[in-house]
Amino acid sequence: MTIVLVTDHPETLINASSTKDELLGAIDSARPSTASADWPAAFALAAGAVGGANANRSTIVVISDGGLPSDLPPLPGEVRYIPIGASSDNLALSALSLRPAASGPQLFASVANHGAADRDVIVSVNIDGDLLNAQSLHVPAGKSADLILSDLPKQPAIYQASLSPPPSVGQSAQTLDALSADDSAWAVYAPPTSGRVLLISPGDIFIEQVLAALPGLQPFRAPADAPIPSDPFDLYIFDGVITDTLPLQSLLIINPPPITNSQLPSLLNVTGVFTDTTDIKLADDPLLQFVDFADVHVLKAHSVEVPDWGRVLISSDGGPLLFAGETGGRRIAVLTFDLHDSDLPLQVAFPILISNLINWLSPAQILSAPDGLRPGQPIVVRPPAGATAVTVRTPGGTVFGAEPGEQGVVFGDTRELGLYGVTVSAGGRVQAANYFAVNLFDPLESEIRPRETITIGRSKISAAHKEEIGQREFWPWLAGAALALLGVEWWVYHHGATLPSRPSAPVGRSWFWRRKTEEV
Repeated sequence: MTIVLVTDHPETLINASSTKDELLGAIDSARPSTASADWPAAFALAAGAVGGANANRSTIVVISDGGLPSDLPPLPGEVRYIPIGASSDNLALSALSLRPAASGPQLFASVANHGAADRDVIVSVNIDGDLLNAQSLHVPAGKSADLILSDLPKQPAIYQASLSPPPSVGQSAQTLDALSADDSAWAVYAPPTSGRVLLISPGDIFIEQVLAALPGLQPFRAPADAPIPSDPFDLYIFDGVITDTLPLQSLLIINPPPITNSQLPSLLNVTGVFTDTTDIKLADDPLLQFVDFADVHVLKAHSVEVPDWGRVLISSDGGPLLFAGETGGRRIAVLTFDLHDSDLPLQVAFPILISNLINWLSPAQILSAPDGLRPGQPIVVRPPAGATAVTVRTPGGTVFGAEPGEQGVVFGDTRELGLYGVTVSAGGRVQAANYFAVNLFDPLESEIRPRETITIGRSKISAAHKEEIGQREFWPWLAGAALALLGVEWWVYHHGATLPSRPSAPVGRSWFWRRKTEEV
């Protein structure tokens, strides 16, 4: 027997074992999870355990409440379905989110009733641990009810919503429902920030239009022959020009000219121009996500030596067209050709590429999860340049640490419901901190009503009849019966020896009795 545990990452608890103790031990080792079940992966494990040769002699038993997706592939062999659970009574917080507004953020919460009867429930909303609002909602059976709070404080804050039963006459306590994991939810409000971007250019309508269209940016433009303003900016874009002194913030350099300043070649060394821009190749890199260069043509580009800190993102036969990297505590991306010498600004790839580069060069937040995550869903932490450590604290207090790479840190251990804290530091000094929430917003998990049938492939599998599943061991009964028979024989043998002898056994007596009397 093979046992597969269905979680967000299904695993084989035990494979092809017939030992009862091993099977029971494997079942005892299983632990419940709040993450959404990956049924297709579990089906793949089950099909692999059966194998093609054993399909006709194998039985796959699905033990579940029946909350399976409807597009599952067929399984080999016989399939049986054993439903678990007894109640459909469950109220769930199915949504909790915050949106900025002119008068203050707005909170939206939704409560779903998965039961068969109408319910009343108290929805309490806390802000940073203090009660903000409590309202009673009437939720019809099989439907949902919403709660909206407006004009909330504009400061960053942590919100928690929870469900509780209304006071009941004559009852000191009342159970809300059969599943408590979806009775609470968290949300983090972070006010929107606007990154200040300075474009230093003789004039480029293409890049100016993209910067104006991107959300969360405050673009400014300075003439190419003017000194750099002393006001601080999060990102500097040099288009066709290079100043003698470069800012220490992140840089996007487009169409770099030859550099004469002796201090700059160590950062960027432009050696000439090349026209062999055919056979354009894109690296497999997150900065090129959704970027398609299939229809992009480049007339010519500058020959730029890629420094040790740079990685080539887009290349051609004549040389690199785009490279990026981190050096000296700042991030730099270099596009080696003039936008007017290509049809890139006319392609859909242009705004996508610029958006990806700006989000990497100057991320507005170290993470983005305004609506929270589902259990098991990973999140990318994008620390600012110069960060040396990323720390994540789970709701249970476990601390994870990692050294950030150029693409940030991917954190996936989010199976625990609640609030996670993220800290980014450089040399022991905290650079940034933020929070994100993990909530059970999954209707398949909150719908705990046992289903009568499940669909696998094109077949509907009905629930098995209620009966005892397993093997009943009869050998103790057989051994007891054999022992009793031996005891009777022993008793008859010894007690039969004291009986008076008779000439012959009476008619109708057994051969056993006759043999004993003859021996006497």
